[in-house]
Amino acid sequence: MKREEVYTLIVGLLGIFVGLGLARFAYTVILEPMKEGLNLSYTEMGAIASANFLGYVLFSPFVGYLASRLGSKIVVVSTLFLVTVTLFLTSFSTGFFDASIYRFLTGVGSAGVNVGLVGLAAKWFEIERRGFALGVINAGSSVGIIFAGITLPLVILSYDWRAGWVFLALISLFVTVLSLKLKETPAEFVPETKIEVGDVYRSRSLLTLGFSYVFFGLSYIVFVTFYTSHLIKIGVEYEIASGMWSLVGILSIISAILWGKISDAIGRKRALFSVYTIMGVAFILFGLSTNLPMAVLATILAGASMLAIPPLVQAYCGDLAGKSSASAAIGFVTLFFGVGQMIGPSVAGFLADVTGSFRIPLILAGTFALVGSVTVRKT
Repeated sequence: MKREEVYTLIVGLLGIFVGLGLARFAYTVILEPMKEGLNLSYTEMGAIASANFLGYVLFSPFVGYLASRLGSKIVVVSTLFLVTVTLFLTSFSTGFFDASIYRFLTGVGSAGVNVGLVGLAAKWFEIERRGFALGVINAGSSVGIIFAGITLPLVILSYDWRAGWVFLALISLFVTVLSLKLKETPAEFVPETKIEVGDVYRSRSLLTLGFSYVFFGLSYIVFVTFYTSHLIKIGVEYEIASGMWSLVGILSIISAILWGKISDAIGRKRALFSVYTIMGVAFILFGLSTNLPMAVLATILAGASMLAIPPLVQAYCGDLAGKSSASAAIGFVTLFFGVGQMIGPSVAGFLADVTGSFRIPLILAGTFALVGSVTVRKT
């Protein structure tokens, strides 16, 4: 592998580490102390998470279009900077309203980082290596889960939840600087267009793929948002729950790369069907968990499947649309994903407040994941 390809993979991984791993998933670890500090309900905390996803869903198609027209690098650098600023601003939250605004803007930045980096990878890696490359880059979100689960409790317990957001912003700034040296395309790049940018939104295959992605967004976000909270409710200590969240990240690093490699061999559709099914079983089992051993088993299954889905979908987009239209295709299907993850936390938070537990929201999340497995077979 060439040096420039290695640098693209490393910075791509770090970009997703910040744009998704920290900007989105660290909220799971900060949720409980932030909820107590701002005196908010689970419904409100779920709505704040939904604001983040609203920013993500509204701007994913737009940044995908910009990346296809103006270039992926400029989108990546500018939105990484936006994430840095908004993570810092979140530390100054005084209540539901301003926290929601900051998380919305962070979601906008996350959309640009994710779509831009995936589009960049599609240009740098051919179809026979694309699943593996995107698995490596998307492992950044898993690294973020591990990192957040280990470091944030130390920061929060030593200082407070506000210091946690400042800590994340400083890391984001460092990665933003590294992204300045990314290159748009390799020297031998040959444009490839299977679907024109303007036709991406009318492709039957991409529409079906996007529809299946709704169920991923709807299901996985309930699990990641309330993972720690559910464990605490069944009697697991905060420090142990945070450590188990790191286990999800460790397994997800392996699964994203492994499933990417498998999909290069057996095809994206078969791989996606398998991963959706495992994830659905994991979420249902987690919702039914009443003790630590059951929760650990569900956590292992979730880690072995959940975060392998985004790189598989992204690689599938590149396969269907071609290198030149990949960013637009990814932005388009991410719109569907965002709709699901925008709805999930608010509904789950409401059900948790009404029922007093996360059992029903998690079982529903697993059921929706199984629906996604059926839908993806029709692509």
